[in-house]
Amino acid sequence: MSNAKERGRLGDRLMEVFAEYATALNLAGHDWAAVWATGMWPERSELWWLHGRFLLARELTAMANHVFTDAQITQFYRERLAYLALYPDGPPSLTGD
Repeated sequence: MSNAKERGRLGDRLMEVFAEYATALNLAGHDWAAVWATGMWPERSELWWLHGRFLLARELTAMANHVFTDAQITQFYRERLAYLALYPDGPPSLTGD
């Protein structure tokens, strides 16, 4: 398997983990764009755990020379929210399934 393919998979996984974290921030009533990088959550809480998981995924991705800036990560989630707003029932299907 190529390094580029591995970096792509790690990047995808990083963004999945971040999406879980940012979604949990939204559900907890936080402004995710303002607080996601702080990580000052009560120890052993769900947000504390999700933030740690995100940091680990980010570190592993960086070890594979695939670095995302805070601005890129924030923009990714903004795009994800816009996509979810367009398709609240999931992505459209060509076959109607």
